[in-house]
Amino acid sequence: MAKMLRMLMLFMLVWPLAGCWDRIEIEERGFVVGTALDEAENGQIKLTFQIVVPTQMKGSSGQKNEGGSPFINLSSTADSVFKAARKMSNEISRSPYLAHNQVIIISEKLVETEHVGDVLDLFVRDPENRRASNIMVSHGEASKILETHSKIETLPAQYIRSTQENKDKSESITPPTNIGELHHFLLSKSSYALPKISITEDDRISTSGAAVFNGENYEFKGFLDQDETTGRNMIQGTVKTASLELVVHGKQLVYEVKEFNRIIRVHLDDRGLPEFDVEISVRGNIGESELDQGENVRELNGEIKRKAEQRIKQIAMDVILKAQNEYKTDFLGFWKKCQEREYRTWVRYENDWDRGQSIFSQCKIHVNVDAKVRTIGTVTGTE
Repeated sequence: MAKMLRMLMLFMLVWPLAGCWDRIEIEERGFVVGTALDEAENGQIKLTFQIVVPTQMKGSSGQKNEGGSPFINLSSTADSVFKAARKMSNEISRSPYLAHNQVIIISEKLVETEHVGDVLDLFVRDPENRRASNIMVSHGEASKILETHSKIETLPAQYIRSTQENKDKSESITPPTNIGELHHFLLSKSSYALPKISITEDDRISTSGAAVFNGENYEFKGFLDQDETTGRNMIQGTVKTASLELVVHGKQLVYEVKEFNRIIRVHLDDRGLPEFDVEISVRGNIGESELDQGENVRELNGEIKRKAEQRIKQIAMDVILKAQNEYKTDFLGFWKKCQEREYRTWVRYENDWDRGQSIFSQCKIHVNVDAKVRTIGTVTGTE
């Protein structure tokens, strides 16, 4: 009995120490906040990490050392991302630590030649990496994106992530997609769209647009432009606000969407294929107008409403036609509605939805819009 008590006491003393078996001092870590992946020569992959320089960051005293950059971008090239990361560890004093990685940017050229699942395999498997890291596709070299500076944010990775979170203020920003969500798309073989990022002519970044992928073969189909991305966001119901430039009575006018709702209904057509009705209803204000006091704006209310409805319908139909005819890929998510409302039909066509016989491209899709206009009048003629 006494022997058992001694063993129990020894176990209780040793057990708390087990939690520290893999401890690494914080001073020995190289905190990675951004990652870029590019195509290199001879089929290799170029990996770039953005690593924080703690001594150049503003601390609790509110001061930082002047004269140095708060980050460094380190690159390494190898046949695989894993090898490139290990190679980088051989060349810097602090081993890269991925738990604070905020964004992973993959270049357009790399996704054209490599499966996204293969490129991101390390980041999905590695328990150290954050599954909340956002994935983006760059138009141009990905490592160049990590070199863009902002006078507001200290680190380029912070600048990129903060800009992408403005989706509630811009209708053309694709909602962020993290590693966990992308992994779900890969497992379910669902087609999807990732946020696009590019550098503007004045060396700022733009997060407007989307990169489309087919879920069956991971193939990169191409980019969506600003209006097409707006159309995708409207169909998926993620739009919070939008601004539409209209020409009414020969004058420029901006219709600002303040409330947005959409419903998708599905039924079978006379061929037995799913047929979709997208019902969009919006309420909005006149955000800016060139109409003058002499024009009776109230009488133009009907024309403003009609122009707004035509514009929204055009934006939505343009991206639907691109998905059905050009990309032949259902990155808009119509398959979910079919699966929810017409499950037996979905089971029949699941394997040929946006592959094989491409049933999605044969479906009829209609868009109906109801727009309401508030705060009409002119600033010089209405209190």
